[in-house]
Amino acid sequence: MKVLVTGAGGFIGRQVVEELRQLGHAVRATDLPSIDLSWSAAIGAEVMPGDLLKPDDVRGLMDGVTHVVHCAAAFNLGLPLETCLRVNRDAALLLCDEAGKRGVEQFLHMSTGGVYGGSVYTPMREDHPHHPSDAYSLSKEAGESAVAHRLREHGVPLTIFRPTAVYGPYSTYVAGAFYVLPSMLRHYGVRKLPSFKGGKLLTLVHVKDISGAIAFCLGNPDAFDEDFNLAEDKPLAAGEFFDLLYGLFDIDVAFRLPYPRRLIEGTAKLALKLPAPLSFGPLNRVLERVWDGIVAERGLEKALKPRFDQDFLYFLLGNHYLDNAKIRGIGYVSRYPTCLDGLGETIEWYRRKRWLP
Repeated sequence: MKVLVTGAGGFIGRQVVEELRQLGHAVRATDLPSIDLSWSAAIGAEVMPGDLLKPDDVRGLMDGVTHVVHCAAAFNLGLPLETCLRVNRDAALLLCDEAGKRGVEQFLHMSTGGVYGGSVYTPMREDHPHHPSDAYSLSKEAGESAVAHRLREHGVPLTIFRPTAVYGPYSTYVAGAFYVLPSMLRHYGVRKLPSFKGGKLLTLVHVKDISGAIAFCLGNPDAFDEDFNLAEDKPLAAGEFFDLLYGLFDIDVAFRLPYPRRLIEGTAKLALKLPAPLSFGPLNRVLERVWDGIVAERGLEKALKPRFDQDFLYFLLGNHYLDNAKIRGIGYVSRYPTCLDGLGETIEWYRRKRWLP
């Protein structure tokens, strides 16, 4: 078995390379030439930079490969749809065509739980209707459909993964949105904040459960031509999540309010109608200046920056609770059944790396 891992320099791809090497698999790690993959060479992976939108590069990357784990993606909720489609659909199709020519034994494709859009029922199973709302999820839905159609033509077994929001070491995008702000508040002396009672239900997933699920499904006939949600075993209510996050940053709950669902969802819908630069642009610029000052003052690594994109607002609409029963049904056991088990050690990792104070 020789496994090509695309997007190896990314948050998920890096963890996949590390996991597969720990299991003794031969791994070819690829990402754009500008991405440093020296760490993967140090653990025994073959490093081959390439651009997945260039057919010649794709042909070279696929030479001798038996399995493909396609993690490469344009993941930024501020990107336009056209950019997302080029990476998340068109590049995947080039890989699929070459996989078909080479007789690849399995193609494992990383999609997103965002393809479901707002929940019609809770928890959302793999047969939930697809009505994605943001550009990233729209492009991943287009990629899923195109990849499934193309690989059926080629007769290559396909496994699709749909993770919910992913946390864990090396995350920068999600961490910039949800870890930096409480760090800033704590730095400036905030000791108490209000929280909520109950609220919408959400599931997260630790990046090691992404890599663990991929390793479990690799070469596993039970995973051929199947799609799987990747999520925690149990959801948290919004109020529980705020309480957890506050505690990790030594912020106490001042008081709890009933979760104002109508107010939050109404405000989110209104903000989504604004031109994108007006919604979060000014706030992001102010937050970045403030954070830069804290980084300099505390001698931190400048790995994160506070950022909120307009499409984050979709997460305020309804529940985001994915059901992981299908992958558990074929034998996968979650390493982090809830974020209560993993978020604390994740924050400590950021502090050890000096990414957070």
